[in-house]
Amino acid sequence: MKDYIERMKDESQELVEKWDKLNEFQCRHCTQLDDTENYLMREQLKVMDKYIHILEARIAHAILKEAGK
Repeated sequence: MKDYIERMKDESQELVEKWDKLNEFQCRHCTQLDDTENYLMREQLKVMDKYIHILEARIAHAILKEAGK
């Protein structure tokens, strides 16, 4: 498989791991965080989730594109 696809897969996996860690932290400590911190972490998780989905779509597109060559 092409290097750029592997790089996107690596980036996606790293982002999923970061998302998991942030989500776990936010869930465990939500009562200790103020409302603003909780809100900002939820927003960060939403953006990260959207980015993960975009990367997955790019990966799927790249794989199809490379298969057609």
